[in-house]
Amino acid sequence: MTPIDCSLCGKKIPTERLVALPQTRRCVKCAQEKGSDIVTKRVGIGMDADTYRDLLGATRS
Repeated sequence: MTPIDCSLCGKKIPTERLVALPQTRRCVKCAQEKGSDIVTKRVGIGMDADTYRDLLGATRS
């Protein structure tokens, strides 16, 4: 994968970042300062919130 320029500052985005996040167009510094440019869709948890909270608080026996 070839490094590309950051859409905000113009510096090269390292290949390692592009391998991990191929859809990004911002370098790490710009993403930290101005927020990520990656858009993801919200995924439901598939259960009601009370059950989810109960599972999070459960301990293994």
